Amino acid sequence: MIFSFVGMLMTVLGVIYLIFPSKKRENKYGYRTQRARYTDASFKYAQKIAAKVLLLIGIITWLIGFLIKSSGMTQFFILEIFLIAIPIISVFYQIERRLELFNDEFDREIGKNE
Repeated sequence: MIFSFVGMLMTVLGVIYLIFPSKKRENKYGYRTQRARYTDASFKYAQKIAAKVLLLIGIITWLIGFLIKSSGMTQFFILEIFLIAIPIISVFYQIERRLELFNDEFDREIGKNE
């Protein structure tokens, strides 16, 4: 049940980010970490990546929840509570890793121009 709910929530959030991405770093809406707000380009990139990653991992998590429910293995509620951290952490890991690579490339380009 938890996997279904969290998967649905991530999927909906991914669709919202895809349709209505945040345009400015100053907005209170969107994917807003320190790496994402490094530059305007990294913020725009973060919004695009966050939408895709949330959508993909949300759908996968939702499917896992559907499979758990349809198989009748709903008695492992406590285990689900602990395991739901895996897809949530993987969303942030994937986005932050890609942002780190993006910002490193940006810094190298700036270094070449100096």
